[in-house]
Amino acid sequence: AEDGAAMATCTAFRPRSSGLDLASGGTDCAVRLWDVMKPRRPSCSMQIASDDAGAAQVCNPPMAFDLSWSPSGKFLAAGLGDGTASILFMQGRSMLEKCRLRGGHSSSIASVLFPAFGCESSSHVAANDRLLISAGSDGAIMFWDLGADVAGNNAVDPSSWLVGSDVRTSNIDQDLAALALNDKKSQHQQQARILFGIPHNEKINFVTSSKSNEPVLPSSLFVADTSCDITAYIVARK
Repeated sequence: AEDGAAMATCTAFRPRSSGLDLASGGTDCAVRLWDVMKPRRPSCSMQIASDDAGAAQVCNPPMAFDLSWSPSGKFLAAGLGDGTASILFMQGRSMLEKCRLRGGHSSSIASVLFPAFGCESSSHVAANDRLLISAGSDGAIMFWDLGADVAGNNAVDPSSWLVGSDVRTSNIDQDLAALALNDKKSQHQQQARILFGIPHNEKINFVTSSKSNEPVLPSSLFVADTSCDITAYIVARK
């Protein structure tokens, strides 16, 4: 615990860490990294700036609703109350904001996820650092390509294996399809962009995923919302 700190709203253990690192987010829009073996104070903290371009929010600064580490443990995504997602990069024991994902949600991002399914053509530890999923209180689910500028050249372009990332499929409504920033002229696709969206149409609380080699419901996204149901979306692969 840290004296005077705001209420913690989310936590996530860091993968591929030499120690036992835990990230926490709070109502003050700050993200902290903790060494569980030295719990008196955080190893480092990052105060995420409020985004004027974000959605309307109840708290100011916007609270961090959810955290998710990339498979390599180099990146940490934070879903925020202003409808944006902050991508933080670990540089030693310090956190830097690498980019801010905007334009995907009209209200708070309730859940972010680097999914357990991903590219199968590369075994590099950072191969699946480019695909991020965000889910909002607006009922929208967005699939993001963080791009090589953010994730690096060792991360595989998710549009190379993900169906629906290069065409606007009929089951995506026009508003969400308009957000799919598929620039055909950009062969290298360096910058972060929306690949496609799923209109879930219920206020979303949390999302998680299965691995691509699961015998039942492989490469699936599971969505918990304000109803009594859990919805599974099977993500099509090329």
